Amino acid sequence: MNPTLVELPSLFHSSETGTPISKCLVCEKPLLEKEEYVIEKAFTNYPGMNTQDLVWEFAICTECMKDQMNEYSEDSERKMSEYFQQHMDFSYQNELRKNQDFDSGKWISKCIIKGTPIKDCAQYQISAQCVGNLMVFDRTPFMISGEAMDEIIQLMSSETLGFFNEFRGKYFPPPEDLSPFFKEKDFVLI
Repeated sequence: MNPTLVELPSLFHSSETGTPISKCLVCEKPLLEKEEYVIEKAFTNYPGMNTQDLVWEFAICTECMKDQMNEYSEDSERKMSEYFQQHMDFSYQNELRKNQDFDSGKWISKCIIKGTPIKDCAQYQISAQCVGNLMVFDRTPFMISGEAMDEIIQLMSSETLGFFNEFRGKYFPPPEDLSPFFKEKDFVLI
């Protein structure tokens, strides 16, 4: 089945501007013409309170994403790839695609690894592949729960965790007075 392109849903827009993220976080290349890129967002959810906080969001062009992923140690890359192959379940997305249902809210409604409903996740990340101002509905968009992210982090080498922390520190530094409260192992590029 071929991927379907749909106008980028507002959920994947910038939280600051309410419009699509227009440039790559790393190289600042314009994205909204015909550039291929990935959008990632992380949230802290407050189940039962019907609210959430955005932890971070960014768009990264495919070229920069490949460069960043080259920073993973061979061991981490192998373990992460094996984990995804063994645990990612695209059956729900495949069913939605078969039914021509391209509501991004449904696609991210449960963890692609654990099956946990988004409303029950204390933390989660969402990811989508995009081309220009269009989202690619194929293997994305998807959501990964905090529980699954914790398992992925446990697979990473100290070298790769160091890279994650450097990336987060460079692009998403916490306020200096709050730095002691931020976990060192809470950021993963998916």
